[in-house]
Amino acid sequence: MRTRFNFGPLRDRRYRLFWLGRSASGFGDALMPMTQVFAILAVGGSATDVGVVLAVSMAVRVLLLLVGGALADRLPRRLLLIGTDAFLAGLQVLVGCLLLIGHGSVPLILGAAVCYGAGAAMSRPAISGIVPQMIGRAQLQQANALLGLSRGVASILGPAAAGVIVAVAGPGPAYLIDAVTYLVSALCLAVLMIPPHDSGARSSLVQDLLVGWQEVIARPWYWRTLCCHAVWNLGSSFLPVLGPVVLLHAGHTPSSWGVVAAGMAVGSVAGGLVVLRWRPQRPMIVGHLGLALTALPLLALSGPSMLGVLVGCALLGAAGVSLLNELWMTTVQQLVPQHVISRLSSYDGLISLVVLPVGYVSAGPLADLVGTRAALCIAALLVAVSTVLALLTSQVRLLRQDADGTILGPGLGPASPDSPGDEVISSSVPDAR
Repeated sequence: MRTRFNFGPLRDRRYRLFWLGRSASGFGDALMPMTQVFAILAVGGSATDVGVVLAVSMAVRVLLLLVGGALADRLPRRLLLIGTDAFLAGLQVLVGCLLLIGHGSVPLILGAAVCYGAGAAMSRPAISGIVPQMIGRAQLQQANALLGLSRGVASILGPAAAGVIVAVAGPGPAYLIDAVTYLVSALCLAVLMIPPHDSGARSSLVQDLLVGWQEVIARPWYWRTLCCHAVWNLGSSFLPVLGPVVLLHAGHTPSSWGVVAAGMAVGSVAGGLVVLRWRPQRPMIVGHLGLALTALPLLALSGPSMLGVLVGCALLGAAGVSLLNELWMTTVQQLVPQHVISRLSSYDGLISLVVLPVGYVSAGPLADLVGTRAALCIAALLVAVSTVLALLTSQVRLLRQDADGTILGPGLGPASPDSPGDEVISSSVPDAR
């Protein structure tokens, strides 16, 4: 169903404050990848050091996701997010000041990256659970789309701003600006009032994790789709590794990959705008068909290296990812009870992302073994196969969305007997006005 662009969730003061805070911290996050690389190089680090810092940060983020999910279901999510923002703000102030006074080092940046990954692991599951506490099902898709839209805009503005800041003043001030964005987010959350969620019966952290896993395996449609997303991540991880190499060998400059990255950022925004306006009746079919578009830039790289074609394909692929992400989040937020949603979100991240380091590490050796073109074709095949397998799950394929945003489908109900019924599962809060 197509409508006008729906910014209705922003009329709710609670969501508006939350969105402003997440938009601010999202811009700060977008500063960090480039800032971190230049900070490592500025203190005498090497390209190997850059890879180690990125890999360790991602590993910490993935490994701690389960703890973050258990805590987000156990504790008030708003307070958990405030604590995480305050911790990360203090961390960035410390690193920024040490860089400014000339006491930066690779071990310092590595330690900060570990803490940064831990903070991200604590906040991601809480965010997935807190949105349905504020927004009813009629506007849940639009609320997720607005969050995705702000991330897309940040992915355009952040790297450009980081490049200017680092060139003019060095990496230290960029860390301090990131700290300010976290303080803005913490302040927005501090004045935000939302009802507490049902955290269920108290138990140990280990028991909470076991309950979360039981909830995952009790939903075959959920864990099967996550496995498909893991295969997709494995294939798509070849693009950032082999893409710059292919362009350089084709005679392009390093800035050409920046143009491709900018195209992906624009595509992410475009995908968010589509979800903001369109409520598809078969959200998971549409979302996974969008995800299949990510095979296009891989195939474009495997053919003649025409930069314009590659940028266009990268834009379409990023739009497809954005489309799937927002529709998937909206679906899960309706089909999963509030007291376990953050734990399921953490297992989502663990299962989907755990193969990313494998993809990053194996892309180069596979290209050396079978050739770059063949490796890219294999990656595109993995992307295509993952989306087909996801749609072979009948419960996912038959899932539909009513005009009012209600998700319906056979056999999708929660495992716990006191949860809503199997056929129609709606948000736990009334529609926001």
